[in-house]
Amino acid sequence: MQTDGLPPPRVGGIPHRYLALDALRGAAAFAVLFYHLRNLKTPDGSASPLHAFDSGYLAVDLFFVLSGFVISHAYEKKLRASLSLPAFMITRFLRLQPVIAIGTLAGFAFALSQRLFGLEGAPGLFAIATSLPANLLMLPNVLVPWGIFLFNPPAWSLFYELAANAVYALGIRMGAAGRGEADSAKRIDLALTAICFAGLAGLAASVVLVGNLDKGVVLGDWPVALARITFSFALGLLLHRTRQRWTPRVPRLPMPWLMLACLLVLAPELEGASRAGYDLVFVLLLSPALVMLTSVTQPTSHQETAATWLGMISYPLYAIHVPIKHVIETGLPLCFRSLGLTPPSFAMLLIVAACSAVAAAWLIGSVVDPALRRWLGTQILPLLAKPAPIPQPPHSRGA
Repeated sequence: MQTDGLPPPRVGGIPHRYLALDALRGAAAFAVLFYHLRNLKTPDGSASPLHAFDSGYLAVDLFFVLSGFVISHAYEKKLRASLSLPAFMITRFLRLQPVIAIGTLAGFAFALSQRLFGLEGAPGLFAIATSLPANLLMLPNVLVPWGIFLFNPPAWSLFYELAANAVYALGIRMGAAGRGEADSAKRIDLALTAICFAGLAGLAASVVLVGNLDKGVVLGDWPVALARITFSFALGLLLHRTRQRWTPRVPRLPMPWLMLACLLVLAPELEGASRAGYDLVFVLLLSPALVMLTSVTQPTSHQETAATWLGMISYPLYAIHVPIKHVIETGLPLCFRSLGLTPPSFAMLLIVAACSAVAAAWLIGSVVDPALRRWLGTQILPLLAKPAPIPQPPHSRGA
C-alpha cells in the first residue's frame, strides 16, 4: 500500500509494498461511489431504479482497518526511533488535506451557486461562511450540526482517522519511552486489544440502538462514528503487528477474486435485524478477513498496472465524488432545459456522474495531488527540521 512518499519498509533487504491492498482500497472506493450515486435525484422526482451497493457505507470500516494496517507498516519504526508527534501529524495532514480541499472547494462553489441563484436545497449563508474555514482544515463545523462537513460529507471519516492517527502516534511514542522493545510491544498490544473490545461494545450498542452503522455525517452521529474508528483502526494496527503469526496460515488467493469478493460483500440490500446483524458481521469478520487475505496476495505482472491505478484513484475518488454528484444532478438537467431538450434520464445522469468522478479522480491522483503535496512539503516540512547547533567559541579559564 502507498506509504505517503516514505521509503517502504524492507523485507529480506527487498522493499515491500502491499500492492494488492492498494487495489482493495480502489475496489471499495468504487462501492462507495455507486452507493451514493444510487440516490441521484432525477428531474421528474421519481425513485431511483438502482439498488446496488446498498452496503457500500461499510467500505468506511474497511478503510479504517486498511489505514491502521498501513500506518503501522509505514510509520511505527520511525515513531519509535525519532519521528516526533508534530512531524507525524503534519505529514499525515499533508497527505490527506490537498485532495479533501479540492473536494471542499468544489462543494463550496456549488453551495454558493445554489444560494446565489436561489436553487432548491441551498444552505444558508451562515452555514456556508462558517463551514469553509473549518472544513478546509479538515475540522467539523459544530455550528452546523446537521452537516459538519457541509461541502464534502465523506470528509467526516478523514477527520476521525486523523484523530486516531494522533492517538496512535502518541501511544507509540509514550509506550517506547524508557522501555525495552519487547516490553513496550507487549504493552502496546494489550492496550490495542483493550481498545478493540471497547470499540466492539460501542458497535454492538450502535446496531441495537440505531439499527445500522451508516452514521457519521452529522454531529449527533459521533458515538457511532467513534465506535467505528476505535474498533477498526485499532484492529488494523493489531493485524499488522501480529502478521508473523497469521500470515503463514492465510491462503493465497488470486487478486481478481478478492476484488470481486470486496464488491460482493458491499452489495447486499438488507433491512431490520438482518441489516444490523450484517453490519456487525462485516466489521467483525469480513472486513479484517479481506485485509488479511489481500495482504498476502502478490499481483501478477499483468495485474500490477491495474492495482497501481486502483490505488492511485482510490482516495481522490472517495474525496471528490459527492460534490461532483451534486453538480451533475443539478446542473445537467438545467442545461438540458435551457437548450429546450428533454431532461436527462437516470441512466444518463449515472453514466455522466460516474465517468466525471473517475476522470477527476485520475487527474487529481496522477497530476494535481502529487504536485500540491510536493509544494506543501517544500513549504512546511523544512520548518520542522531541527536547526544545527551553533558551535560556541572556547572560553578562557578566567571567563
